[in-house]
Amino acid sequence: MNDILNNIDSLLKYISFTFLIYCTLTYGYKLLAKKKYSIIDFRISIMTLIFVFFKFSLSLLWFYTDMKFNIKNLIVFLIILLGFYSHNKVTEPRKKFLRLFSFYFIGLLLMI
Repeated sequence: MNDILNNIDSLLKYISFTFLIYCTLTYGYKLLAKKKYSIIDFRISIMTLIFVFFKFSLSLLWFYTDMKFNIKNLIVFLIILLGFYSHNKVTEPRKKFLRLFSFYFIGLLLMI
């Protein structure tokens, strides 16, 4: 059971790390180039949030099986959730990209 959880944990770590890198680079570029915010950007940011949530949920499952909980996963999830929530309140595309970029970049740094 622990081997399966360990494999799933490492797979989710790489997937969420890849999504965070992609989002950070894309939103940084679109912020500097003053691009338009589209539905694809929203979908990518929500997919990243979903994978980070799965990583956090698996961390909770680790807590119930081995009594070891990685608090870093909770902090990363909350930061990304805060960034996603705060970007939904803004209508200007530049501010949306700024909020997504900053919070996703902080989450990426903490995940490393």
